[in-house]
Amino acid sequence: MAEILSRLNKSLFELVFFGDQMILTKSIQEWPIVDVLIAFYSSGYPLSKAEQYVELRQPFVLNDLKMQHVLKDRRKVYDLLEEIGVDVPRHVYLNRDDPDHKDDELVEYDDHIEINGEVIHKPFLEKPVDADDHNIAIYYPTSAGGGCKKLFRKIGDRSSEFYPDIHNVRRTGSYIYEEFVETQGTDVKMYTVGPDYGHAEARKSPTVDGKVERNTDGKEVRFPVILTLREKEIARRIVIKFKQQVCGFDLLRVQQGDSLISYVCDVNGWSFVKNSRKYYDDCAQILQEHMLAAIRPNNFNFFSALSPLMAEIRDGAWAKNKSRSSTPQKKKKKATSGRPPKSLKGDNSMLNRNGSLSLENGSESPHPLSTTVDSGFRPIKDFPSVLANDPPASLCTSAASSIVDESEFTNNSSTTPSSQTSTTQQTHEEELRCVISIIRHGDRTPKQKLKVKISEPIVLSYFHRHSKNCRKDLKVKDKAPMIEFLETVRELIAEKRRTIDRTNSKERELLLRLNHMKEVLERWKIGGLNRKLQIKPKKWEEAQIDGSPALRCTEVLLILKWGGNLTKLGEKQAINLGQRLRHVLYPDAPGGGILRLHSTFRHDLKIKTSDEGRVMKTAAAFAKGMLELEGEIPPILVSLVHKEKDSLHMLDPSGNKEVKDELERCKMNININLQKDVNYEDMSAEEREEIVGSKSLISLHEALKEVHNPRKTLVEIHKIIGDLIDQLDEMLGVMMSGDEDRIEGGEGLKTESAKEEALSGIKLYKGETILELTERWRFIYQKLYDEETDTFDLSRIPDVHDNVRFDMLHNPHLGLRGTLEKLYELAKLMADCVVPQEYGSTIDEKRSIGNKMCRALLEKIKYDLIIARTDNQVDMRYMINMDYSSDLQINTLGRRIRTRLYFTSESHLHTMLNVLRYPSVESGSKSCFLSKSGLDHISRSPELCYLTQIVIRLFEDPKKAIDDPKRFRVEFLFSPGVTTMPTSNADKSRFDTAPLVLLSKDYLSCAEVEDYFSESIREGETIDDDDASYASLASLNAIEAAKKEKLLQQNSSRPGSSSSLASLLSSPANNLKGILSGTITTNNNNNSQNETFDEQAKPKDKNIFFVKEEDEEEEDFIDEGKEQETDGIKTTPRTRNNNSSDRKSELSVTDTKQESNNTNPSSDGMDEKNNDDNGDEDRVEIMARQMARRYIW
Repeated sequence: MAEILSRLNKSLFELVFFGDQMILTKSIQEWPIVDVLIAFYSSGYPLSKAEQYVELRQPFVLNDLKMQHVLKDRRKVYDLLEEIGVDVPRHVYLNRDDPDHKDDELVEYDDHIEINGEVIHKPFLEKPVDADDHNIAIYYPTSAGGGCKKLFRKIGDRSSEFYPDIHNVRRTGSYIYEEFVETQGTDVKMYTVGPDYGHAEARKSPTVDGKVERNTDGKEVRFPVILTLREKEIARRIVIKFKQQVCGFDLLRVQQGDSLISYVCDVNGWSFVKNSRKYYDDCAQILQEHMLAAIRPNNFNFFSALSPLMAEIRDGAWAKNKSRSSTPQKKKKKATSGRPPKSLKGDNSMLNRNGSLSLENGSESPHPLSTTVDSGFRPIKDFPSVLANDPPASLCTSAASSIVDESEFTNNSSTTPSSQTSTTQQTHEEELRCVISIIRHGDRTPKQKLKVKISEPIVLSYFHRHSKNCRKDLKVKDKAPMIEFLETVRELIAEKRRTIDRTNSKERELLLRLNHMKEVLERWKIGGLNRKLQIKPKKWEEAQIDGSPALRCTEVLLILKWGGNLTKLGEKQAINLGQRLRHVLYPDAPGGGILRLHSTFRHDLKIKTSDEGRVMKTAAAFAKGMLELEGEIPPILVSLVHKEKDSLHMLDPSGNKEVKDELERCKMNININLQKDVNYEDMSAEEREEIVGSKSLISLHEALKEVHNPRKTLVEIHKIIGDLIDQLDEMLGVMMSGDEDRIEGGEGLKTESAKEEALSGIKLYKGETILELTERWRFIYQKLYDEETDTFDLSRIPDVHDNVRFDMLHNPHLGLRGTLEKLYELAKLMADCVVPQEYGSTIDEKRSIGNKMCRALLEKIKYDLIIARTDNQVDMRYMINMDYSSDLQINTLGRRIRTRLYFTSESHLHTMLNVLRYPSVESGSKSCFLSKSGLDHISRSPELCYLTQIVIRLFEDPKKAIDDPKRFRVEFLFSPGVTTMPTSNADKSRFDTAPLVLLSKDYLSCAEVEDYFSESIREGETIDDDDASYASLASLNAIEAAKKEKLLQQNSSRPGSSSSLASLLSSPANNLKGILSGTITTNNNNNSQNETFDEQAKPKDKNIFFVKEEDEEEEDFIDEGKEQETDGIKTTPRTRNNNSSDRKSELSVTDTKQESNNTNPSSDGMDEKNNDDNGDEDRVEIMARQMARRYIW
């Protein structure tokens, strides 16, 4: 304030300071008489006394005092903002201080609240209605980890703190609850001086990590940013409506498509910018003009921005000047102090001759820019979102900023030393423009299920209380119903213990499963993130309820899911990767590198993920390391990670039917080819290519060579898992022996205080118990091998690999190292053969699946490259205002770098690599743009581990002509992620990822990449389920018939292809039930014949028939990957045949009611081994419908 007042013309103005003693102790009659009063409310200021002074002396008041009462209530501020068409975040009021709203009702749920019927979802803010109360809280959803962040006035270098155990809103006081607005972790502070001058500064939002960035003078680091025309119109309206010529307010910028939407979340009243000489000069000049225009208009010879306010002047001492309130039309003269104020006009091209605003659609606003409040307002969104000032050109030729340390990643280009030297010199002349990364999520826990069929009245009663339709599934995630279910399980366990028949193995097994379920529910605090319950009704009967007939459920299937979460190791690995790539991918310039660019709003960062919890948390942990943030993951996740509809489809194309069909066919081929009992040296080259694909897939052929004999390796893996289960069972028996209170079945122990301990008595990682660990491996063991058909399910090999690696990393203290190491060695070799083929066995399949699965992502990457090379500001929210360059200690204001990070699952990394290395052949595409050494490196990478990265960097050489294709150069980098062997879990290297390797050829132009992507995008076009539903039946049948014919041709031309497979795919829909019940209709030499399966026999081609079960639900909150499940109830102890190491369950039961064994070989025999959820009586029908939907002939 002193800086501004010191700049006023002392020949025109005399400054009179009232002082605290005068204001607080003297009457208003004793206060000095002035022409202009500058007064504003602060804590302890007698605002009502100042109002009395204004009534008495009637001075010109810069900021209306009566309106300052309105600013003290956040509700009134929001109401006025909405009245003038200014956007505010979606909100609802909870009025506990208003007698008229004393009946306001608040209902709180896990992830949302409901106030008087209005729902606000987390994350949301809880703001006290009193503007002087700065204790604002942010509540986070369970998908982000939950918890609460409390904001407060800055104390030292802290502005907020995170509390992970606070989940419930405050129960006293009145609040505004508003939805959290994602702003890329940045706030914009807007300062106005009159209606037509605005200054905006951006700072790091306190919602990110709560650390206040300060400069060497101890001031918070802020940088002036360019405003949009919408924001300047917002400022004008706020000044006019609130009658505050000098005020400040907070802007929240949100990108919606190509448009920038600005929300106002607070209006502060009298506020000034700190440490800006230009602002001080402008503010002093504008205030001087305003005061002169109000009190001495005849002496005023300058252009003024006061005109909109003057229409509101009504007070007596200067009411006589009302007729002169319009803007003087005299020629503008040079200012006597400072610089002339910036006009709202900004870009004159947006204004017509009469001063009205041309809207984006070409129409003209009926209200000119000087419209008063009485004239009404158009919504702010009707105004253009273009910048009011021209942004700085982003052409910087500083060599220091563009030098890339080539030692940070491996250069695999096959270049000579002389060519490498020239490449380095070329790099020194280039400027990094854009970095695009596709990254796999980090290390996770195994995903598991526990299923129990039950008909107990207490469970059925719970189901009917919470289900609106007893024929539909009930899904439970919220806290209250989950706690109620836990209590139900506890009551049922207590009842069973009182009435248990210890001679009945089924009852013992049911009690075991109930205890297991209780243990899982009690493992973490109930919150819904770590577990989810699904109840599927299975049987019904007619019953009389209140005298009326009604349908009642008599049996349900309980399905409890948990796991699939990012581990602490995965979080640490992601943080380390972010720190490492900060130095590897970006130039470490003397000024501070990418951190300096980011803090000065010259780094445009956007992070997009799928909606899987571990993927989002990996992205947040990476951002924490990359940007050197502090604190917990949830606030960073909510502030910086985008989970948009487009990114969900782009990074998780699970709904694409055509891709699903191709993936299923790949899995079927894997199950056929990798079952063979043949040694590697006895295979011909054609047989090897049939099993693992083209000889160019070096890693697959090397893995097959190490496997030697697929069948024998699978048998050995199955045997080692059996040995592991024996060791775990022995461990359980030792721990539980000698306890007289042990419940039969090994489900728990009791202490002297009768409190139950963990099921096994020993806690492992994340609270898992030895019993749960044993059941996890038992399930894999039983699903991997089907003794009746003598076949292995190769889709379980990735599960074996993931689980053994997890236990070696996180449970190394069990004394099972030797067994786990042997299992890991074999499982990894088989996984190296299986996983890459899940996304295509042949090059054509790999290319087709890759183009279809990555189509949306390719479109987005192509868009990113185009925006970056054209220097388009369409998606940049914050740009430095060059008008303040003299106050900024930044050498290269024009430098900007875009970063786009896409976090996803393993499937996208495999398919994206396939897109990059397999160009189209049919369309005559040019050769692949990857170098020979780059292709060789990908082919020799056996596994895409956690945190695998594909990186694209765009460079610009400003010395080349604008139309020169070589002006923009692209390079592709690749790292297979965390490749460290789990056997070295005590080594710090387990936190590191493999170094990035350069894949692309030298001097690869951006135009070449865009053309390549365009071709892949075109070939990846599919008819999704939604589109197909609108297609005519004839067209759909034609499409399906064409796909069927192509598939049959592929299978018939493949060496060693099975005729039974072709028969299965060519069978009409009306024969599907017969197929599933054991009969396949084949057509050989145009002669039809039936082959009936004998469940006891093992026909030669029986192993080709696999039907993947549909999951129990359409969406799964626990993440991607193959789910583990503890299915049914298994008999303990298991028995081993004397003459064989093969194992099978002695008994499988799911309830206390004995179910008769149906020996019908045409249906129940197959259902007995495959069925998880559905009854034997309807399994065939359900599978037939699934297959009919998939193949419509």
